[in-house]
Amino acid sequence: MKKTSKTARITMLLVVLCLISTAMLSGTFAKYTSEFAGEDTALIAKWDISVKDGTNNELEVSPAIAELDLFKHAYTVNINEKDGSDYIIAPGVNGEFSLKIQNKGDVAAKITFDLDKTGTAGTVPIEYSVDGGNTWVNLDDLKGALDGLSQMNNVAETNGTADVTVKWQWQFERGTGATLVDNDEADTLLGTTSAASANRSTYILTIKATATQIAPAAVTP
Repeated sequence: MKKTSKTARITMLLVVLCLISTAMLSGTFAKYTSEFAGEDTALIAKWDISVKDGTNNELEVSPAIAELDLFKHAYTVNINEKDGSDYIIAPGVNGEFSLKIQNKGDVAAKITFDLDKTGTAGTVPIEYSVDGGNTWVNLDDLKGALDGLSQMNNVAETNGTADVTVKWQWQFERGTGATLVDNDEADTLLGTTSAASANRSTYILTIKATATQIAPAAVTP
């Protein structure tokens, strides 16, 4: 009986010690805790550039190629103006087309151009001007003339615009003396070659415009 009583006292003592230890441990690890959170949202800048010709035809995003009216002209006397939707050109014909840039995006852009001539017509002596006809260049130099335009170097964000009118001409006579004779023979060869083909020779001008983002700059206070 004494042994049982002693065992009970020991058990009770252990329970008390356990409770005391639990209370002590609880006090040891107790602390203040707080959690805080915050966030911000960044919007990705829009990139929205369009390039159109003067008749509101929009250039397609490469590699697609849009049909443009680059060689539209007003010559209807002493020449067949068109065959279907394509205009017919010859010595003495000239015209113009426009390139219109609109930037609806959130960043400024620089516009550069690449030009390529294909078709079956060989070397047609068409000249181009971007300054109202004061200076005429061949197709190889037209890229530099377009890229050098100040309005194309920085088309502002949020409805910024830039445009240029490109004049073109196939002179009726070029040079004097022997040069004139040689040029007339070259023009005539282009005409007879076109007559020998089933659907006339073709001069196809492809214009590619590349828009490149201009790096943003911080304003120093």
